[in-house]
Amino acid sequence: MGAGPTIAAVTETGDLSTAHAAQVGRTAQLRARLHEVLGRAIVGQQQVIDGMFIALLCRGHVLLEGVPGTAKTLMARALAAALSARFTRVQFTPDLLPSDIIGTSVYRAANASFEFRPGPIFTDTLLADEINRAPAKTQAALLEAMEERQVTSDGVTRQLGDRFFVAATQNPVEYEGTYPLPEAQLDRFFFKLEVSVPSPADEAVLLRRFDQGFDPHALDAAGVSAVIDENALLAVRREVAAVRVGDEVLGYIAAIVAATRTSPDLSLGASPRGSIALLQGAKAMAAVQGREYVVPDDVKEICIPALRHRMVRRPEAEIQGVSEIAAVQRALGRVPVPR
Repeated sequence: MGAGPTIAAVTETGDLSTAHAAQVGRTAQLRARLHEVLGRAIVGQQQVIDGMFIALLCRGHVLLEGVPGTAKTLMARALAAALSARFTRVQFTPDLLPSDIIGTSVYRAANASFEFRPGPIFTDTLLADEINRAPAKTQAALLEAMEERQVTSDGVTRQLGDRFFVAATQNPVEYEGTYPLPEAQLDRFFFKLEVSVPSPADEAVLLRRFDQGFDPHALDAAGVSAVIDENALLAVRREVAAVRVGDEVLGYIAAIVAATRTSPDLSLGASPRGSIALLQGAKAMAAVQGREYVVPDDVKEICIPALRHRMVRRPEAEIQGVSEIAAVQRALGRVPVPR
């Protein structure tokens, strides 16, 4: 049975709540299917895959941080293959120009006019590899694209499509030759996900696969195939948007974000965009777990990836070793959980 049509189907009999519950159940099935397919190429990293999937359901983008060689690029390529989406990779370097990403106008002498030549940003899944190796001017070329899914060049605005998804990779900031991402750039990422090195057990599985001939550049041969098409993705997104959120949970989200703004560890708390990310992410988390309503645990589970990159720590907190994660956890701990 084809995964795409099955996921896209909506029950036509019974009341609306029954149809919605059935569809949310299919969202959970899609998550399981995605893990199964990506697991043919990726060993471990289930939380990262979940984070990328939830961001995609919420029309968001992800920042993947980890040391080189932890399969960040492979995960983005495999996800694009599972979504039957176009994939483009851009290697960010100190000499990369905004026009290298967006595109440029080329003069055609034959008709004495300029013709726009689209850049690699015109795709479905864009891998911005080592984004923090490019200066701020080049990083800023992504701002409009990430927020509005469009690019403006020479006074003309061109659409990128509803499936446009940025997966940016970043080396830890203390690595040589890196530029910290500006706050405005960071705030446009739905999640910041930490890609860790595999455990010894996972690494042993990885080595066995390579010993048996696994080729990370041949995903088709590994069995990574499309599990959802464009129409099905849009249908699932609509159902995620319909997940119910009670007033108590909405108040909980607002209180968490307010706690970051009054935290003694932070000079800048999370933005309203962070509040929206908590709301949308919690709804998607409920859906992928097979529920049609949000509970406080859904909010708590996504607090760290949704907020850790949207805050600025005070210098004294950094000196004391308070990490991004610890700052979020401390703010979260000051907010009572609704019953």
